[in-house]
Amino acid sequence: MSRNFFSMILQHVPADVESIVIVTHLVPDVDEFVLALNDKVPVSAVIPKPSSLNRSVLSKIQQDVPILNYTRRAIASQPTAFLSDLKKRVCDKRFAIIDTGGYFSHVLNDMAKPNEFNLAGIVEDTENGHKKYESFLASTNERRELPFPILSVARSKLKEPEDFLVGQAVVFSADALLRECGILLTGKQAAVLGYGKIGSSIAANLRAKGVRVDVHDSNPVRQALACAHGYSLRSRAALLSHADVIFGATGNKSVRVADIEAMKEGAFIFTATSGDDEIDGYDDILARSKPSSLHPRVCALASSKGATYLCNDGNAINFMHGGVLGPFIKLVQAELIFALSQFGTVHRDRIRHLSDESKRFIADLWLSHFHHPRLNEQ
Repeated sequence: MSRNFFSMILQHVPADVESIVIVTHLVPDVDEFVLALNDKVPVSAVIPKPSSLNRSVLSKIQQDVPILNYTRRAIASQPTAFLSDLKKRVCDKRFAIIDTGGYFSHVLNDMAKPNEFNLAGIVEDTENGHKKYESFLASTNERRELPFPILSVARSKLKEPEDFLVGQAVVFSADALLRECGILLTGKQAAVLGYGKIGSSIAANLRAKGVRVDVHDSNPVRQALACAHGYSLRSRAALLSHADVIFGATGNKSVRVADIEAMKEGAFIFTATSGDDEIDGYDDILARSKPSSLHPRVCALASSKGATYLCNDGNAINFMHGGVLGPFIKLVQAELIFALSQFGTVHRDRIRHLSDESKRFIADLWLSHFHHPRLNEQ
């Protein structure tokens, strides 16, 4: 079923895209996406995100597709080596990039140089990656066009089912981990930092479990929405000092090193994305952490009040249980593929998005394959 669905989307990939490089979470079922792409357009390299690497999925993929092992930090610190290794895989082929987390934002200047790479364009999946590319484009002294377009699905309506389920999965994994520590989530005081699509889902799922929830968002519009949804609003400092469990859900440094001192003794910190995206001073926090006796996936952070606990090394807690989202993830994967068809039609001076018409086409096709008959049929 998945292969049939992807094959219909893949018909729209332009013929001049000769290969693809993918940055992705290697979680269950992502092999269907990667291998379906490889059937249509050779995948020159998969760059696995280290915080979510499933060895079984890796084993399936690397039988057919080359693996390029670079973290985002390694790309930023060793750009010449990375670009050399990338060049060996794509050669002179015209290739596209499907990115997850703005990995290539660190090397855009080099990739944009004449005669360096035959890059057709980049499609970004996530909000934190979207912001990295946005920052790159804003950092130039004058408005300019790159020699290739950047598209993003991060703010697409088609991501809303995925983001809702990610929030649900974050709460499930946090609850499971706490239970393994002999602690019940029910009745605890929670702080949710960020009231976007994932943060609002986390808050709703926590409340459904009988958790008292406070919300903080730096955007007053979203803060007002949280208020309308019935969540308590406190100052950020008061929220952190009272919370038993803290959820970082912005993808943009919602938790800071200085916050540890302000947190309640025994508080647990969970994140919904990579630690280096969600935690400002991530390396410092990891350096000061020590193994705890509570659980192998929980480390202790000392403060003057006592220990605070960081879970899953500050990385997305839902990946403890595979990050499985079922067929809903295929909506987003399909949009990532379909975006390749738009490279020749969009301007290159800022990040672009798919049209509502394209999204409706993808959603209708997804519904006919995975869920209900088409809605317009009687």
